[in-house]
Amino acid sequence: MSFDLVRLQAELAGEHLFGELLYRDHIDSTMELARERAEAGAPEGTLVIAGRQSAGRGRRGRGWESPPGGVWFSLLLRPPIAACKAGCLSVLLAVAAAQALRRCYGLPVRVKWPNDLLLERRKLAGVLSELATVDGQILWLVAGMGINVNNVLPEGARIPPISLTQVLGHPVRLESCLALVLGEIASYYQQFLREGFEPVRAHWSEFSALDDGVWVRQGAKNFAAQVKGLSEMGKLIVEHDGRLEELSAAEVALSPVG
Repeated sequence: MSFDLVRLQAELAGEHLFGELLYRDHIDSTMELARERAEAGAPEGTLVIAGRQSAGRGRRGRGWESPPGGVWFSLLLRPPIAACKAGCLSVLLAVAAAQALRRCYGLPVRVKWPNDLLLERRKLAGVLSELATVDGQILWLVAGMGINVNNVLPEGARIPPISLTQVLGHPVRLESCLALVLGEIASYYQQFLREGFEPVRAHWSEFSALDDGVWVRQGAKNFAAQVKGLSEMGKLIVEHDGRLEELSAAEVALSPVG
């Protein structure tokens, strides 16, 4: 099932956020091209889409297998906010994607802070962001996202993967899936610019996969904790040994991390 860029453009016709759309059948990484476009002065809403990636990246430098049949893209944003609030956008992107997939396919997609979308405790999608700053403000932010749709799933992944086709029992049109996700991202992003992070934070509590206790790896430490919510900066608030901590760079798992 080939990707129909014209169809995607038609489905995004009413969305004013998205401008330049770049599609590549095969690319090392959509984030690399999006970053190049950002540094060259490309406008907010520039979108890079790939049929497959040979060097897709996940969090902490992990590889992300991106074979044909999945939705692989990077979006350039230029939010007029302080760099310390970049974590809010990672949460926003994950919540928006989960909302879109729930609404369209009726699936109980959940968000595992900070950047995973889970279905049946398996990984359906992931989000990765990188940014440039000047004087403490975000100059640009590139958000990369990968969604397992019709693609072959990798073996031996740290978190077992799952795809839309696997759950629905039939192939999904990539352009329609991507358009729905992008439309929800645009809606959440515009609300964020108007009203701040609070509406996103409220929705995150509805979508969070971290209902119960979690396991946290923070440097050399590995401990159990209870999730208490998100901070105004998008950090995860947990309770451990009777005190509250805000996590920004920790790894959080639903079961003990080795």
